[in-house]
Amino acid sequence: MLTEHFTLTHWWIAAGLSGLLLAAAVATLPSKPGARLIAGVSVLLVTALYTVARGHGEGAQQALQLYILGTLPLAVLRCIFAGWFRRQLAAARAGEPIQELKGRHTAVFLSTWVAVIVCIVIL
Repeated sequence: MLTEHFTLTHWWIAAGLSGLLLAAAVATLPSKPGARLIAGVSVLLVTALYTVARGHGEGAQQALQLYILGTLPLAVLRCIFAGWFRRQLAAARAGEPIQELKGRHTAVFLSTWVAVIVCIVIL
């Protein structure tokens, strides 16, 4: 385990970075600038609220670890599927219909999500 030596401060920093990565990933999804700002700020507010509410006292380290485990895979998946998202957003902006999600898309996404979580847990 690479995080055996982490103190609570280290977990706070990791949770903050994980929240920022997720906010950046979520902010790239909407097409309008105002919606991008709202999406990014919403994630940052939820990050702040969760870490302040759960980041003190007993169980703080576990709460921060769970937060990181919940947010970091989503940010990583946004990077992994960046090409697919880019094609769908380009089609939407051009007025073309976006590709309908099929069972195989969902299966690939869920299996990748599980793989990312397993990698994070191992690290």
